[in-house]
Amino acid sequence: MSTKSLDVFESIDWLNNGKILIHPTEGIWGLGCNAFDQKAFKKIYFLKKRDSQKSFILLAPSYDAIKKYIIKLTDDDISFLKKSWPGPVTLLIEFNNELPSHLKNHTGKIAIRVSNHLPLERLFKGFNGLMISTSANISGEEAINDPIEIINTFDDIDVAYYNESLGTNKKPSTIIDLASRKIIRK
Repeated sequence: MSTKSLDVFESIDWLNNGKILIHPTEGIWGLGCNAFDQKAFKKIYFLKKRDSQKSFILLAPSYDAIKKYIIKLTDDDISFLKKSWPGPVTLLIEFNNELPSHLKNHTGKIAIRVSNHLPLERLFKGFNGLMISTSANISGEEAINDPIEIINTFDDIDVAYYNESLGTNKKPSTIIDLASRKIIRK
């Protein structure tokens, strides 16, 4: 491939082929892959130089797409979830045994977001899966705001960017523990 800039259809193919996609979110650039591709999942840890004990956010197109991987929610939890999604809110939800083992962590919860950012919605119309997402930076360093600089930082044949616009939020998503409703990150 001569360019690292992909349109939505190329981005869908890129994810389906087990590659790493730099993608726009509501406010920052993300680094993502097909959540079920364990090799790509591990490669993101390697590229970011991230501690393997730290989890990633799971991006999903809808609640229906993730409900088989989480515990049965109460009506109150579902109501709260529907008020939060789609949008820039990540919820920590207890996972069940259906979640692939590489996505599980010691907390028993996974961070999930259903975004209302139009480029991500377009991506999920064609990508029939879930995505891992994390900030596009080396762990512990500042977020990078330019996709070309991100490409240069993560100089790898399997990394390209989805050429769309960032949202207007000035910070990462809010993180809330669904069970306690405690705000983990504003």
